[in-house]
Amino acid sequence: MSERLRALEQEVEALKRALKRAEAENTKYKTLFDVSGDALSIIDLASGKFIECNQAAIDLHGVGSAQYFLSLSPSDLSPEYQPCGRRSDELAKTYIEDTLVHGPQLFQWVHSRLDGSTFQCLVSLTSLPLKDKQLVLAIGRDISELLETKGKLDDVVSDFESVKTAYLKEKEKFELFVNLAPVGIAINKMSSGEFDYVNKEFSRFSGYDVDELNQMDYWQLTPKKYDKQEQEQLTSLSKTGRYGPYVKEYIHKDGHVYPVQLSGVQIKSATEEEFICSVVQDISEQKAIESQLQSAKEHAESNALRLKLANDSAEIGVWEWDVEKDELIWDKWMYKLYGITECCFSGAYEAWQNSVHPDDIAYCHNLLTEAVKGGVRFEPEFRVVHPNGNIRTIKASAEIIRNDKGKALRVIGVNYDVTEKNEAINALEWARNEAEKASKTKSEFLANMSHEIRTPMNAILGGLQMVDQRSLDKRSQIMLENATSSAQSLLTIINDILDYSKIEDNKLDLEQAPFLMTEVLKSVRFEVDGILSQKGIELITNIDEAFSDGWLGDMVRVKQICLNLVSNAVKFTEHGNVTLNLYPTMLESRAAIGLTVIDTGIGMSEEALKRVFERFSQADSSTTRRFGGTGLGMSITLSLVKMMGGTIDVQSQTGVGTTFTVHLPLPKATKVIKPLSDNIYNTPQLSGKRILIAEDNEINRMIVRSMLEKTSAKMLTVTNGKLAVEAATQKYFDIILMDIQMPEMDGVEAMLKIKAVNPTIPIVALTANAMVSDVKHYLQEGFDEHLSKPIDMNKLFRLLNTLIS
Repeated sequence: MSERLRALEQEVEALKRALKRAEAENTKYKTLFDVSGDALSIIDLASGKFIECNQAAIDLHGVGSAQYFLSLSPSDLSPEYQPCGRRSDELAKTYIEDTLVHGPQLFQWVHSRLDGSTFQCLVSLTSLPLKDKQLVLAIGRDISELLETKGKLDDVVSDFESVKTAYLKEKEKFELFVNLAPVGIAINKMSSGEFDYVNKEFSRFSGYDVDELNQMDYWQLTPKKYDKQEQEQLTSLSKTGRYGPYVKEYIHKDGHVYPVQLSGVQIKSATEEEFICSVVQDISEQKAIESQLQSAKEHAESNALRLKLANDSAEIGVWEWDVEKDELIWDKWMYKLYGITECCFSGAYEAWQNSVHPDDIAYCHNLLTEAVKGGVRFEPEFRVVHPNGNIRTIKASAEIIRNDKGKALRVIGVNYDVTEKNEAINALEWARNEAEKASKTKSEFLANMSHEIRTPMNAILGGLQMVDQRSLDKRSQIMLENATSSAQSLLTIINDILDYSKIEDNKLDLEQAPFLMTEVLKSVRFEVDGILSQKGIELITNIDEAFSDGWLGDMVRVKQICLNLVSNAVKFTEHGNVTLNLYPTMLESRAAIGLTVIDTGIGMSEEALKRVFERFSQADSSTTRRFGGTGLGMSITLSLVKMMGGTIDVQSQTGVGTTFTVHLPLPKATKVIKPLSDNIYNTPQLSGKRILIAEDNEINRMIVRSMLEKTSAKMLTVTNGKLAVEAATQKYFDIILMDIQMPEMDGVEAMLKIKAVNPTIPIVALTANAMVSDVKHYLQEGFDEHLSKPIDMNKLFRLLNTLIS
């Protein structure tokens, strides 16, 4: 029996000790609840009344006592309506329901005090389901000062950890509150500084887990430079039982420091052990906002200074007109712009009107009136008359400041003198018009020159092509070849001058069509084959095995680049060979055509290399006399390469030779390109086919007929467009070669009349107008092809092969 009694006594003692510990814990968290700087209260949803509150809540709402506070309901501490327009009781009910359904709620609320004043508050609601009771923990903080500091920031953002586990005892209830608090809460041992408890917010901004912090002390978070300040705060804590608030820095787990604000009280445990209960707030965001505000202030001051300097430098005057008071304010530059002194200025709107030129005042007044009404912008140019009679032109620009109803309150604007600028613009406009007239005159001259030269050249080159070399002796063959070469050189000069003119006037357009580089090289070889044979040198073509053909670009201009380089190399090479290498390369991360032309010719000196791409320039006068040329070929080549986004490089040594390297970054073609057939230049056999030739020049008619005799086609020639129309409407023709400039009816009108009757018949424009704009015009009018004079017999045969099936 005594043993049972002894056991009961021991059990009772154990229960007493447990009760004492529970009371100590309860006292600790009750103290934490009471000393919190935030207003804490607990609402019983069954009664709608407060059942718990701390002193901060009493002070926040201006309530005299806790007993009075607990007799109130939340609606007693709020105005009837919130700023959003909803009733406070309805909105509070919504937040409470959201708390019960969705978890903790954080929102901004306008509270009222018993004296009728209101203030902004950050409120946190958390559901506390305890047994048969449904409670809500409300945490409130007056954020009026914070809102004032942040200026236009409307929302205060704070993260709350969701707590899903309900606590049945008062200890769990307070721990839930602590972990939901938007500030860090820590309890440290007074003797050592070791952490006894930290909440989740403290863990978050320190970077350490809760378990890690519970193995540390606050000295490990504090930089050494704060040792003296810490001792002062500990002394204050020992004397008064409180410390702070004060600001210092903490060391984050990753090593960086950040600002915090601390305040706290001293508490004792059931065993009389002393602890420090601290509220710690990470104020990094607040400091950042303060820094931003300071930076903005400095920036505004700096901008104001810059604006003043800019205005002084640019001589810009700033003015402001108060529409309601009819008061006009000028800065110093406004007086200078209007040629008056401040003492002579009344400051009224009429004073400005008196300075404006009489012929411009109505325009300015009406524009300003419309701008004030909101119809237009006020950006006029007008003249002002200085007191000494000088007339200056002023440019104005203004913004209208309006109230929330759109009524104009003030007009703020700038003025600056544009007299010299307008005079310069007028001079430039006159010069531009003169330049355009000169350019037009030049273009017309070049077009006429081209036409007038090409017409007789057609007879010369055409006749030379028709001479049968087999019937000539060796000397006559050489003379024929020289005559042909000279005529081709003259034609090349004409083409170079036209290309130079188009490039200079930015009128050279590049086509975009699929083509094969191998076909370009074949064509180039064909062009220079004659002179290669004459000089007895060889053109070697090397195509890299890795080269993938098929490109998108202007085949004619790519050929012109290649032909200029190759023909130039052939021209300056007396012995040896010219090598043309084709290979794949990259230019600025884009696939490109790589092309090198290497010759064993006379080469160039360093001085000649510097001028190789200059217009109308060759190595020296002896080179020009010996080899001829305009000096435009390389300049045109450089311009074409640049227009295609490519690069060109040249290396040369006198007496050794020259190497040109070109990279053209053209797009790859997306469709298969068929190579030209090998017999494209063969004489077509057109037995049974009928060809109509419309040409007013007798020599040209004879040349064309002679070229076509080998085809065995039946030919009919007429001397003007009218006869061509009559012939085409009376008989069937397989193709029509139509000159453009003819008497009675030109070629364009004749083509249109024939196409109106027989739209399928191919008609080729046969003309000395060889400029790109002319060719485009003829094709747009309806011609199927264009053949320029002097006529190349091979090109003529190619057209016949293409157009007559």
